[in-house]
Amino acid sequence: MSEQEKKVVEKLKDAIPKMNDFQKGYVLGMVEGSANKATSEETGNSKTKE
Repeated sequence: MSEQEKKVVEKLKDAIPKMNDFQKGYVLGMVEGSANKATSEETGNSKTKE
């Protein structure tokens, strides 16, 4: 994990307990979308290398 990612995780760790359910759901959706995008990019990159 990069230093920037570690900083984001630390900020989220502090902010999430203060959020309402809607805000938590929004953040969860953004994180899941970002993770899916990164996974699909890795999969796409490995397919083009073959």
